[in-house]
Amino acid sequence: MNKVIVIDDSEFDRAMIRKSISLKRSDVTFLELSDGENAANIIAAEKPKFAILDIRMPGMDGFAILETIRNHPVASKIPVLMISGSEEPEDRLLATQGGADGYYVKPPTAAAYFSLGKSIYDKYLCCCDPLHSGDQV
Repeated sequence: MNKVIVIDDSEFDRAMIRKSISLKRSDVTFLELSDGENAANIIAAEKPKFAILDIRMPGMDGFAILETIRNHPVASKIPVLMISGSEEPEDRLLATQGGADGYYVKPPTAAAYFSLGKSIYDKYLCCCDPLHSGDQV
C-alpha cells in the first residue's frame, strides 16, 4: 500500500501536498496530522512509505518531532522528508544532522506545489521502495 503521512499545522499546505502527489499517483492514501505529538507511534503503527514533516509548528517543532521519530525503534526506519518555508542553510543542516532523508522548501504558488509533488513522487513513489534503496517495486 502507498501510504504517506503529512505532519503540518497548515491545512492549506497539507492539502497542497496531498493534491500535488495525488496528481501523479492516485492510489496513495494520506494520513494528515496537524501536530507531531504522537507522530512516532502513528508512523510505527501505520508504516507509511514516508513521512513529510513541517519544521515550523507551534508546540513541538519539526526538529523535535524528527528526533522523536529517529529514536523510535520502528518509526526510525521510515524515510522522513522535511518541508519548510525556510531556505536558511542552518535549517537544512539541522534536518540533515537529525536524520531527515530530504529537505524541501515550501513553494510560493499552487503551480510550484505541483512541481514539488512531482519531485517527491519521482524520488519516493515512482520506481523505488525508499526502504530498500535501488530495489524495484
